[in-house]
Amino acid sequence: MPVKKDNLTVTGLTKQFTRTADSGNEVTGVFCPDCGVRIYHVLKSAQDVLSLKPGTLDDTSWLRPGHFVWMKSAQGWVSVPDGVKTLEGQT
Repeated sequence: MPVKKDNLTVTGLTKQFTRTADSGNEVTGVFCPDCGVRIYHVLKSAQDVLSLKPGTLDDTSWLRPGHFVWMKSAQGWVSVPDGVKTLEGQT
């Protein structure tokens, strides 16, 4: 879920790691140091926009997916709602 960096506040301690994505772009993942859950990641090429992991929000009742990414590796039990766009990989 894309979020402008200035619009997100994370409380508590975080840790991060940086890796190189399939695209060659550097991606930094920010996660909880206690449980390891990824909170968001940020691309080196677009540091003003974060990719928030929506499941980390306190209230997810309003979320509706706009598209599903990485469907080439999706498990067979993953169901996609009607009308939701799917992508085989990262665009």
